Amino acid sequence: MDEPNPDTSRHIFANAPMAIIITDDDGLVLWCNKTLTKWLDCPPGHCVGRTELALLGKNTLENQNDSRPTYNGPFTLGHTQSGIQRHVVRYPLPPNNGQYTVCYLDVSEEEMLRNDRNQLVQQLVQHNTVDTLSGLLNTHAINKGLEPLIARSRRYQNPLSVVIMDIINLEEIVQSAGQVVADKVIVAVSQMLRDQIRWADMVGYLSVGQFIFILPETNKDAAVALANKLAGQLKDFMIMIGEQTSIQAIVCFGVTAWAKGDDARLLMSRSSGIAQTARQNGDFTVEVA
Repeated sequence: MDEPNPDTSRHIFANAPMAIIITDDDGLVLWCNKTLTKWLDCPPGHCVGRTELALLGKNTLENQNDSRPTYNGPFTLGHTQSGIQRHVVRYPLPPNNGQYTVCYLDVSEEEMLRNDRNQLVQQLVQHNTVDTLSGLLNTHAINKGLEPLIARSRRYQNPLSVVIMDIINLEEIVQSAGQVVADKVIVAVSQMLRDQIRWADMVGYLSVGQFIFILPETNKDAAVALANKLAGQLKDFMIMIGEQTSIQAIVCFGVTAWAKGDDARLLMSRSSGIAQTARQNGDFTVEVA
């Protein structure tokens, strides 16, 4: 098939469904097609003589040695009288006789879908309350659930205790047996803890190998008794990781209780501090703040 004649080529470029410009070495627009003027709601003369960077809504050069964009977008293509903004990506063609041809493809719908997806992901993260590995409450749910309990204790002086439990040999398990085995340990311990907690209590998974118990209507002595009970059970709790192989989770506990003047941040800070002390003191330790 013969190549289109110049008139046909000009017609194709002028009426193509994508926006097309031709610029000089300095990035100044020498020509644009009808699609670009339609997208920008302006006559051709409004585009000719401007820089490509200006059309793309960029007022400064990205590089002192370059008069055109150093990447291909997406960009917001100008500002129209109607207020509609289009997102475009660039497709520059090889230069010819000192002139540069650049095609723009409208990706507004794709960008809108991407933004909607990102917002949905954020909403799901905010509303998700369960840690995917352990099946226990995650940090967001724990923090959200702690606030009203503290408000109740502040108002009625009801007891409220917090216990943080760490698996202190988890890193050793990862190094010796691998991450898959370590995950099995987390799951097994989580199931065991869930079976030992009252329906009114909250048990969550804070971070790698760290669990938390929020115990409403529970004073410090009762919380210590629970920690000692769990420590005793976990000493005898062997987790099967093979047909003839088992492993033990070595844990420690930090116990504290709500005190007058505590908000969630102060209570959690004190809990984290005593948990750190328990880690330093070793296997199956129960420390109290």
